[in-house]
Amino acid sequence: MSGVSFPVNRPAGRALIVGTASSRTQPLGVLQRLGFTCAETDDPYHAMLELARRPMVYRAMILSLTGLYKEELQVINATKRRFPHVEVWLTHIEGRGASLAEAMRLGADGLLAEDGLHRTGAGAFPVETVTEASRAPLNLATAAPVPIQEQLPPPPAPREGDFDHTDDANIAEPVLTADELRALLQEQPAMPPSGDA
Repeated sequence: MSGVSFPVNRPAGRALIVGTASSRTQPLGVLQRLGFTCAETDDPYHAMLELARRPMVYRAMILSLTGLYKEELQVINATKRRFPHVEVWLTHIEGRGASLAEAMRLGADGLLAEDGLHRTGAGAFPVETVTEASRAPLNLATAAPVPIQEQLPPPPAPREGDFDHTDDANIAEPVLTADELRALLQEQPAMPPSGDA
């Protein structure tokens, strides 16, 4: 067996660039140098639609802060919650300190600059997952184990009139036959009596 190894040239993945046409050219060039295949869109709403249509196609979303309103930064949080495999990178941050801080708080992974991607580390924990309790140091030596049964609340007792789950095995059976459904759809609704008579 020889000790020769060949370099593997795999594409870095697919990235979705969000911004105006003029603000997409710089990130497009950088990402193509890094080996990304890129798709472009003008607004974050279309970007979310594209991610929802093809969730496993994209590995990264690049947001240009020049064309985003503050309210549209919520796309970062929504992307991190719904598509955790998609990294969110920011570009065109000059003079947009407040938007940058808000984007980082919402879970952006880092910044895209001329020399490549710069991870900030904040993107791993979107705003909903970080709590004050999770920031407190945990002393494992003194922490008492909590049995799983005590962590889960007991199921509520069934009340009269609740749905009976005993017939769940028959749930795949149709409720109406095809003929009954046709007859139901073809029935004319009864007309209320008119006051003209």
